[in-house]
Amino acid sequence: MRWKKHWNDAQHAACAHLTLQVAYFGDSMRSDVFPATIFGKWETVMVVEEMEGDGVPKSDAAVSNEAQVEPQEKRGKFEGQGMKSPSAGSNQWGSYFVDMRRMEGDEEEHQKLTWCCHCIHTYSTMAIPSVEHIADLPLDYKFPRFSPDKPSTTGYYPRPPDSLLKRSEHL
Repeated sequence: MRWKKHWNDAQHAACAHLTLQVAYFGDSMRSDVFPATIFGKWETVMVVEEMEGDGVPKSDAAVSNEAQVEPQEKRGKFEGQGMKSPSAGSNQWGSYFVDMRRMEGDEEEHQKLTWCCHCIHTYSTMAIPSVEHIADLPLDYKFPRFSPDKPSTTGYYPRPPDSLLKRSEHL
């Protein structure tokens, strides 16, 4: 047991001058990103598959993974059944990121960020469509970050969704 005290002392001495930084990756605002931001005070990366349904291309790694033939039992329930993947855009509901609204007595549609998009900007450091998009980047890569004083298109990697780009053109 004596080694444990020495190990703890050595570990504390080695790390005492370091400021530890945590980047938490999650795909659920409620279970992952919100608690990590609010309670842990950590940097958070929101994995938002809906970005791929809104014009952000799949990563090369994801495309090559899809090209490999998998046994039928390992395929997802949406593959080969004519069903859209959950990240596909919806004609019924519109964009995951931008809502189109008509004000009473106004002919023109107004674009407003959805509640989901607002939460992504408020509680995430950045958003990516999948971890595969950043897997090959160097560790010191400087990612764009969400910030109240930056445009709503900043903070998405590799690029913002089409609906946000169109909205920013109208502002």
